[in-house]
Amino acid sequence: MAFLLQILEAGLPLSYAAIFVLYLRHFLKPGGHEADRPFLGSQLLYGTLGVHLAYLGLLSYQVDHLPVASRAEFLSVLALCIGLVYAFVERKHRDANTGVFFLPLIIGAQGWSSLLMDPSAPHSILEANPVYGIHVIFMVFGFTALAVSALYALMYILLARQLKSHQLGLIFRQLPALNILEKMSRLATLCGIILLGLGLGIGHYLAMYVLENFNFFDPKIVITYVAWATYAVGYLVVKTKGISGLRMGYLSLGGYLALITSMVVVNTFLSTFHSFQ
Repeated sequence: MAFLLQILEAGLPLSYAAIFVLYLRHFLKPGGHEADRPFLGSQLLYGTLGVHLAYLGLLSYQVDHLPVASRAEFLSVLALCIGLVYAFVERKHRDANTGVFFLPLIIGAQGWSSLLMDPSAPHSILEANPVYGIHVIFMVFGFTALAVSALYALMYILLARQLKSHQLGLIFRQLPALNILEKMSRLATLCGIILLGLGLGIGHYLAMYVLENFNFFDPKIVITYVAWATYAVGYLVVKTKGISGLRMGYLSLGGYLALITSMVVVNTFLSTFHSFQ
């Protein structure tokens, strides 16, 4: 099995790179938005994601825990999450022209993971707990979906500005229509809210019934809960008020940047605080 895992670790980044070439050709090809034509790159992406999922299953069996205990394992899960969220959005809206922006992220994460992977690396007892592993995977899925939503929002904002200036370059001419980008961003946001909510719920269960002396008022935990609640309420407000267009794009992008900034600030502050103790 170790040999098979090594083959998959080497093959996955190469497979994603080959798929990126197909997506790039599709992006540069006139008429690439026509949804009635089956796109080989999409089919290969779905298949490779299935192989990636099988690889993580085999890895879990070999190391006897869900693959969230090391940086290499986390990066591989992250690559799979980006791929699955993107593939779901693409399949829903039948437009593959944004895949060229997401495949490099998948290639980078999985390539780095393959270089760092060491199945014999030690891990903590908590990381061996399957409930903890499921919690982490849902959290990664949730944050990844929100990041995908923010990237679609950024595409929307840039395309809208280019249309306003009447100076469309090649990249902007090949992007989906504004309403499609907005729908993609909304769908990714909804996925992020649901997945992050499930991850928080599982983490809450883990804290109450598995961990001892867990601090529910830890700033990182509080920020995550507040961010999730803000996203959920914001999504409902946007849905009920019919907010769309640039306002929606700025809200999605700004919300994610605020979330990341607040988490970085809190982590930096806590690290500095502990260093003085």
